[in-house]
Amino acid sequence: KLLKYGNSDHRNAVVREMLRTVEDKTAENGSCSVALLMVRDAYANYVVQTTLDVVAEGEERTLLLEELKRNSSQLRNYTFAK
Repeated sequence: KLLKYGNSDHRNAVVREMLRTVEDKTAENGSCSVALLMVRDAYANYVVQTTLDVVAEGEERTLLLEELKRNSSQLRNYTFAK
């Protein structure tokens, strides 16, 4: 609901949290962004897609798109990330 009804500051804060790096034992370097973890799950992937729909053009949206594009070859292995 925050993404749909919040203001741009709230939305950008959500994107910044999604771009935060966390430990991931399945990743080659042992870490990845929260967004990359989210696209592996059906419900969390919906949140990522909604974020891309509602976040206005700007630095946060660009950074999120770059993160997803940079890892597109890895994401092709996940059903919900296609």
